[in-house]
Amino acid sequence: MGRAGILFSHVAKAAAQLVANGKNPTVDSVREALGGTGSKSTIAPMLKRWKAEHTEDIVEAELGVPAELLQAIKGVYDKLQGDLQQRLADANAAHQVALQAATDRTDQLIADNSALAETNRTLSAELTQAKDALAYLQIEHQALNVTLATVQSDNAGLRQRLTDRAAEVAALNQQLTQSRVQFEHYQESTARQRSEERQAAEQRITRLEQEVASAQRQTAVQQVAIGQQEAQITRLTEENSRLQETARHVQEQMTATRLERDQLTYQLQETASARRQLQEQLNASEQSLTEARMAQAGKAKEAQLLAERLAQTEQKVEALEQERVALLTQKAKLQAFLANETKAEK
Repeated sequence: MGRAGILFSHVAKAAAQLVANGKNPTVDSVREALGGTGSKSTIAPMLKRWKAEHTEDIVEAELGVPAELLQAIKGVYDKLQGDLQQRLADANAAHQVALQAATDRTDQLIADNSALAETNRTLSAELTQAKDALAYLQIEHQALNVTLATVQSDNAGLRQRLTDRAAEVAALNQQLTQSRVQFEHYQESTARQRSEERQAAEQRITRLEQEVASAQRQTAVQQVAIGQQEAQITRLTEENSRLQETARHVQEQMTATRLERDQLTYQLQETASARRQLQEQLNASEQSLTEARMAQAGKAKEAQLLAERLAQTEQKVEALEQERVALLTQKAKLQAFLANETKAEK
């Protein structure tokens, strides 16, 4: 039956004695050291308090390894963990910087590429407009050439008609002269024949004079038309010259546009090459990050192996402690046996 009044000092003294004897102080061993007195519920919080105040002694007693050595092992392990984490953080920071730089450069190249593409589209549109304008001017030039040929053909026809009219007028004048000669020749004829011939001649002369006047009017109209056509030909010639000059300017602009397009194409190719180089640098950075992660995994594996070795060491220490306790027990039994033998001999 346990006695009342178990104090902390009793528990602390018993636990210290057990540690001094190389034993691990537990609730049962402390209760046994107290002579089997005190309840476990009373001893447990006092023993917990004493263990909290004597941690190093407890570790040394439980493992059989000095607390300084255990602290050194833990310090080496913590240092390895710290170095590994620092190297990983440095690698991640370097990768982030490289990745950010590559991202910024890629964004800049994308923006430049978009601007160049927009400029190329604008120049292509302007080139298309220039081609359309040139085609339109060529069509107009061909139409003007056709019109000029038509006007020249009409002019030649009018000149031919004017020549024909002049020939007709000359023939009529010749006929008139012949008629006058005949009139004079037959003047001596009878009065009736002369009067009839005179009337016929006068009518014919009047008709011929009317025809001559009409031909002269037509000739004047044709001369005016010829003058207008010549003025139109002059204007069309000037317009043709102006269109040819415009076509020449457009051709020069097209040549300059082609040169600028070639330059933009070269810049676009350079931009694509720089983008590929940046992509290769990004791939290299990702490869470095992968290698750093693999190295980190290796370090983590090493840390795990160290932890396993530490656990194995602790198990070996615990096994050695058990062997030591067994040896101490066997030693105590041998000492008791020797003491009994000595007493028996005496």
